[in-house]
Amino acid sequence: MNDNLGENSIFKTSHLMILTSFSLFSVILIAESFVMGWETWMLFIIAIAVIGSWFIQLRDILTSYQRLWVYSILMMFTAVFYGIHLTSTYDLVGVIIICIILSTMTGIKALINLWQVTYYLIIAYDVVAMWRQGYTFDSLVISRTMLHVFLILLAGWIARTIIRKWAEILGRSKDEIEILQGATTRLNDFLANVSHEIRTPINAVIGLTDVCIEKEDNPDIQKDLISVKDAGKRVAEQISDILDYSEIDMKKLAVNVEQYMLSSVINDVVTEMAYIKPEHLELIVDVDAGCPDMMATDVPKLKKILWHLISNGLKYTKEGGVYVHIYSITQDYGINLCIEVEDTGIGMSREEREHIFEHFYQGDSGRTRSTSGLGLGMAIVLGFVKAMGGFMIINSEPGKGTKVKVSIPQEVIDASKCMSLSTKNSFSIGAFLHFSKFPNLQVREFYNIMVKHIVQGLGVVMRWVETPEKLRELTNNMELTHLFVGEEEYFEDVELIESLAKKMVVAVIANPDFKRPPGSKVRILPKPFYCFPVVTLLNQDPSVGENRVGKLMCKGVKALVVDDEPMNHMVAKTIFKRYGMEVFTADSGKESISMCETGDYDIIFMDHMMPEMDGIEAMKRIRNVLTRRHREIPIVALTANAVSTAKEMFLREGFDGFISKPIELSELERVLRKVLPNELCIDVYETEDETFESVATVAETEPVALQETVADETYTPLEQLAALGIDTRKGMHYCQEDEDFYKQLLLEYVKDSDKKGKEASDFCSNKDYANYRIMVHALKSTSKMIGATKLGELAKALEDAAKDEDEEFIRINHETAMTEYKRLVAGISRAYEEAAGTEAVEGDEDTGDGNDDVLEFLPEEV
Repeated sequence: MNDNLGENSIFKTSHLMILTSFSLFSVILIAESFVMGWETWMLFIIAIAVIGSWFIQLRDILTSYQRLWVYSILMMFTAVFYGIHLTSTYDLVGVIIICIILSTMTGIKALINLWQVTYYLIIAYDVVAMWRQGYTFDSLVISRTMLHVFLILLAGWIARTIIRKWAEILGRSKDEIEILQGATTRLNDFLANVSHEIRTPINAVIGLTDVCIEKEDNPDIQKDLISVKDAGKRVAEQISDILDYSEIDMKKLAVNVEQYMLSSVINDVVTEMAYIKPEHLELIVDVDAGCPDMMATDVPKLKKILWHLISNGLKYTKEGGVYVHIYSITQDYGINLCIEVEDTGIGMSREEREHIFEHFYQGDSGRTRSTSGLGLGMAIVLGFVKAMGGFMIINSEPGKGTKVKVSIPQEVIDASKCMSLSTKNSFSIGAFLHFSKFPNLQVREFYNIMVKHIVQGLGVVMRWVETPEKLRELTNNMELTHLFVGEEEYFEDVELIESLAKKMVVAVIANPDFKRPPGSKVRILPKPFYCFPVVTLLNQDPSVGENRVGKLMCKGVKALVVDDEPMNHMVAKTIFKRYGMEVFTADSGKESISMCETGDYDIIFMDHMMPEMDGIEAMKRIRNVLTRRHREIPIVALTANAVSTAKEMFLREGFDGFISKPIELSELERVLRKVLPNELCIDVYETEDETFESVATVAETEPVALQETVADETYTPLEQLAALGIDTRKGMHYCQEDEDFYKQLLLEYVKDSDKKGKEASDFCSNKDYANYRIMVHALKSTSKMIGATKLGELAKALEDAAKDEDEEFIRINHETAMTEYKRLVAGISRAYEEAAGTEAVEGDEDTGDGNDDVLEFLPEEV
């Protein structure tokens, strides 16, 4: 049987179709035999053959191909019994043609030939029998006989032609499918690689703006910097979407199960959504108090599911808002976490609902013109939900909004309620809220439902008024402990609310731009308004202070950062000293092992690709050292490889945590809280009336003055660099147009260049391509950072060649790369001649004290 035909589902089921036809034909033949008085003994044999065939089929005896031959041969013998009776001579041709058609579906030409031979033998037998019995062979008999023989010949020829054509078509289809699959794989790889490369400048944008925002006092400049950061985060999110889509499409998605608190996940998502929610839309998050406090699932995927569903609802909603309802359904294996997201947007037609899960789909042109994004959100949500064992349902009508329901199985770690009050009886709660201020009726209903769920879930009583007069009456007749007030309601009678704030806890549910008058005692619950901040406020001691915002500090924590790239050392100090850490650095896995043998650290951040010893091997050897010293230190992997399988691999190898770049502070803090002891993670609070002082501050360093005498006094250093072929615009853009910082990067690039070049050449000469790859990997990254694109691309090609051990390519191009490297180093040194020498000496005095002012990790490119 042709391989292409054999793989087709039609041909795989042909044996069952032949067996069914054989059974029906046998039943009809047995009935006709009784009517015509044919040999009864043969009927028993036919019945046994049919029963035996079904026994073979049901017990799955023999292969499908072997069973097909057995059924066909038994059917042929049955046809012979039917055809040798002269009354069936001219009826036989129809039976044989049907059998040839059935055999065509097998794709086996030999069966077609065998059926033709069977017919010729039967017709020859019948002609001889007719001659012996004295039949008259007139023109009618002869013509009928010749016509039937011709029909069988024609049927056989057609059947063989069909099989041949099918084989050709299926063969071409298979080749085309393989070509398309290959193209899809290459496209996904390309998207993943491009996304990975883009992460480097995005890291710089986000990291630089974070640092600048903290240092800048001018509100207008701060606002601009926040806009830059938001734009960078948006690009980072789109890159993440491309990577997620690629994993789903290539079926390489990995699910990494970890424990989490529902309140933490919801708080993270709501905080992120607050930055993208349009001011004129409402976001209502309603969490059932009965949901388990702690569960286990793939937390990043759960967050992305919520993110995409909510952002999609906001994107297609012009007025009203989005309502998110989260509840649980108890199951034998734990619970189903149910997420319902309903919006008041434009809705979808039936045709749009059928296409919603297609990649890059964004609805009709009207929607496309008014919205942004890549069109991957819903496809990613469906892929994640399926991977996590859940399901998804969408209900929508044009003009009536959309409702999406997702259900995801969860293991329950702690079955206690996700929110509860310490002492219910001590609360007397009031609310000055009138939801009639919202013009959209659905939004009013959403808020009413959410407040009702909060009150019922917590088991408390809330006294609700809608006018200042009613509020006065309520507070005169009852002593309240807490009062919740809407922003618009606050301004209806500011004096009344402020006077009540001196007697009780008053919380104003307000937008981010809400400003309290000087000396105000009211507290602020920022929108979106949802349950967890309410519970936190109710459980908080009223004397603790107002509007306290917790910030994680790890003062005194000794962090060892292991990375072979000096720039990353500088960056690490800036990032981690925000949390009050004392930062130490190691240039290699071997050095980190030596430092762990003698030093005491609280946490280790480990790079992956390093010379001589990669991060995984270094981690395992450090574990052995710590075991001998009877110590345990958490080791966290740092990498720009954000695909889900990378995290799974690092955790499986033995790392305690995993952080991808660009680093999200919320994710970093989540990992720190998870791996560090509780006594090392302290929440430091600030109030709006106080200035928060960080435990660790960034030391200000005076920029080194440029040497006035350069190779050509008429050209600035940047102009000299441009003459070398360095794209200074890229370098300056990476450094957020900060020329002093760009200069520091250039001087770091020059530092130890002779040593690095010699090591690379030695590795090349010794054909040590593993370490050679690490050296050119670092050269690639640092060259691209300063704007030396040409050298960066050549180093990337050498890195790929080292990975493939392409000795010929390396031999031809290595010297070219080293010559270009030396040329650039010499040119940079001339441009900053005096400063280069000074900075090199100062750089060698680095003691890991955490005082270098830089921005973000240079990501590891894999």
